[in-house]
Amino acid sequence: MNFNLAAMAWRNIRSRKARSWLTILGILIGVMAIVTLISVGTGVENAVLRQFRDIGLDIVLLTPRTGLARSRGSLEDVRNGIGSSGSMGGETIGSEIPSLGGSVGSESDDASGVEAGDLSLIRLRREVTEITEMGRIATRVLQVSAGDLGGFVRVLTPSHELMDSFPTLLGGFTVAEGRTLDPDATGEILLGAHIAGEMNVDVGDSIEVGGVSFVVVGILSPPQGDFEALGGDLVSGESVEVLNALSSTDDAVFVPYEEAARLWQDEPMSSIVAVRIRTGISVAETILRINAALARQGASMTPISTQALADNVQRTLGMVKTVLASIAAISLLVGAVGMMNTMYTAVLERTREIGILKSVGAKDRQVLGIFLIDSGLMGLVGGVLGLGIGVALGFAGTSALGELLGVTSFSPVFTPWLLLGGVGFSFVLGALAGAWPAWHASRLDPVHALRSP
Repeated sequence: MNFNLAAMAWRNIRSRKARSWLTILGILIGVMAIVTLISVGTGVENAVLRQFRDIGLDIVLLTPRTGLARSRGSLEDVRNGIGSSGSMGGETIGSEIPSLGGSVGSESDDASGVEAGDLSLIRLRREVTEITEMGRIATRVLQVSAGDLGGFVRVLTPSHELMDSFPTLLGGFTVAEGRTLDPDATGEILLGAHIAGEMNVDVGDSIEVGGVSFVVVGILSPPQGDFEALGGDLVSGESVEVLNALSSTDDAVFVPYEEAARLWQDEPMSSIVAVRIRTGISVAETILRINAALARQGASMTPISTQALADNVQRTLGMVKTVLASIAAISLLVGAVGMMNTMYTAVLERTREIGILKSVGAKDRQVLGIFLIDSGLMGLVGGVLGLGIGVALGFAGTSALGELLGVTSFSPVFTPWLLLGGVGFSFVLGALAGAWPAWHASRLDPVHALRSP
């Protein structure tokens, strides 16, 4: 009997195709919008969080409280900054550079030698036992020349500890040509891929940085991931600027920290310390201990936790997805109202048919079932079609967004609850939209129904 009711409901839908498809369209648009927006939003969220996981959620950066001095040029600035015939274009080639009032002391510093604004890494590690690894990096903007080309370049000077233990901070720090810096050698330099290409420099060539001649021993691969294109647009502030500055290695050159400190003692520099927290230890509690240790040394630095940044991004994206899904749900509710109107009109048009059904023995619940299945089937069809179109638009949306941002590392995410929930909810919503018209039809008096025109 239930099969017969479903067949009758389907015939009713097919008998009024134009009206049925317009009703289905309202449900289709709502489901399509929800699937598209949530899948794209979840894909972006996963891509950004994956970038933080690649960097390491157990990393804390100690940055200056005096703020970040922006001296970042675009790729066009890089081209303009490196002139021909030895001329200096006057542009700064670099990325966001954190400025620090004091310097970061070497790892051989004794606690008794700490001055105001300086930091002893040995003492910090002794006081905060949760720290397992440490490294430091400084930044400068210096004049660079190679043959007839010259300009200004951002010089990153990481310690060997940072290069070995924190390569993800530097965009992966993968050498494409040549080799990495030798800790026992001097006069060696690594170049970012873009800088090497703009200056037409290969491994083994000599370049001059800050008045000092270096031999190029390696050229880095382009940095992994697109943190600035994705994560940098979702959270703001000095913490994100620091991560962008460190991961943007294409437009920088690398000299060991110890050698740079010896060669350019009088040049302004900005220093950052990276520490890794032991697995299983609360990062928030460890940061409190780091703050206390910094205060005891008189160092004006602020700890930045990648875990905290990832949590902020997740909260931000969660709110954005909720707002977008709510907007899409409004269109779904409008479609449900349209379905209710369609079903009520169908009841009025089929009053005589209802009277005939009741006169030959159809019960109220059977009449109710016919109209509920009718509206539920239209909701189901709209949900299935909306799901299919939403999946297609999800892939198209991430492709277009990737081209806009210059990012290819993310794709839409279609979770089971989204797919099954979208179809199931559309069926339930359709049935609920037809509940009142169906109830009205089941309560019709067969005598009065047969007398209707």
